[in-house]
Amino acid sequence: MAVMMAGPSLADEHANRVKDLLEIAEAECRAEVLAQDPQSAIPHLEVEPSAITWVDLDGDWEKDDAIVDFNYVYCSLNYSLWHGTGGSLVHLVIDDETSQAWTGGRWQLISFGDTPLFLLGRHGTYCDGYGAQPCIQAIAYANGTFSTVMTEAGPYPWP
Repeated sequence: MAVMMAGPSLADEHANRVKDLLEIAEAECRAEVLAQDPQSAIPHLEVEPSAITWVDLDGDWEKDDAIVDFNYVYCSLNYSLWHGTGGSLVHLVIDDETSQAWTGGRWQLISFGDTPLFLLGRHGTYCDGYGAQPCIQAIAYANGTFSTVMTEAGPYPWP
């Protein structure tokens, strides 16, 4: 895997699930570029240091979970791949075993009591608004699954 990274973290040092995500991204990068132009040079994955952040997402007090933020991962010959007005893919990886992805831009990890809570800035249309409207989704991990509010019912109708 040809992953370009700045700083001391190399792809070989990442947990298996994080490596898998980067390998899948590199394969998608190559496939997208070569599908558009089979004579193209072989693209590579560019992974900035901010792309992978080791944190505690599952509340075990260990920084063994990862946030893989594709806002800092690029396909060298197709910089728009994974990037749009709603941000990029943001993968939450728990204990190198499970992961789930959302699209978004900025994020913040806070403590809600003893529960780590991942806040993700989403495209405004997720909040029934317009693109740049502030829209924040809260995501927690508990009992082996990710959880977030389901909005089908909408706000509670109260006079």
